Amino acid sequence: MQKSTLRIVQADCTLANFDENLARHISAIEQAIREGADAIAFPELSLTGYNVQDAAQDMAMHIDDRRLDPLRELSRHICIVCGGIELSDDYGVYNSAFMFEDGIGRSVHRKIYLPTYGMFEELRYFSAGRQIETVTSRRLGKIGVAICEDFWHVSVPYLLAHQGAKLLLVLMSSPLRLSPGQGTPAIVSQWQTISSTYAFLFSCYVACINRVGNEDSFTYWGNSSVTGPDGSMVDAAPMFSEHSLDAVIDFTTVKRVRLHSSHFLDEDLKLFSTELDEVLGRWRRG
Repeated sequence: MQKSTLRIVQADCTLANFDENLARHISAIEQAIREGADAIAFPELSLTGYNVQDAAQDMAMHIDDRRLDPLRELSRHICIVCGGIELSDDYGVYNSAFMFEDGIGRSVHRKIYLPTYGMFEELRYFSAGRQIETVTSRRLGKIGVAICEDFWHVSVPYLLAHQGAKLLLVLMSSPLRLSPGQGTPAIVSQWQTISSTYAFLFSCYVACINRVGNEDSFTYWGNSSVTGPDGSMVDAAPMFSEHSLDAVIDFTTVKRVRLHSSHFLDEDLKLFSTELDEVLGRWRRG
């Protein structure tokens, strides 16, 4: 596999209305199949809306829930990555990323870093994920999936890239933080910096899928993007409006960039592990 076409769906969704959001997913997926996309990705919590609060427990569903069957069936023709509230086997409630492919559904990432500051209070309603691992897609190869705040912690993309991910998908519901002055909002510039830095340092593609629309007091800004393994922007969606964009993920570009500059391949994982063990040892000793 040399190339794959990834469709990013920068969508709005209706808070706490699974049926309506599912219908919107189905419509977008069917169109992507007709137009020949290999994979399609939606924002964080795209099936439920973000600010669900106490409704999270009522809306949580196991990945094998029959209500997700339409996505399983459509995944026979395309790889689907979307956001939902997951009910685990032991009844934990997680902000999760689901992947459907070849008629099978998998929970591929549970959000680890749950923000509880400022306007956020996720830790009140969700359990925190405890694993960082890649997933293999027949249409996309080995990928890493993160959810919003996870990408503000370098450990997540670092570990995913060193497990072999050549494409990092970041599902987001990033609201606008209003600040004095004009020009590009700070949060938008910060995300652009993060995406391009990780793409360059880990010599991989980074695709950020952010939502749009208004939900309670939250305004989501969109501007979803794909950044290439040299850190340059491949394509970006507009701010504040629903939009779909197709990006060709060319894995020969990853090869070319890594051959040109081996900084990622030269990373000394053994040294990192040894030093991290020492840091943890000092922390345990107080």
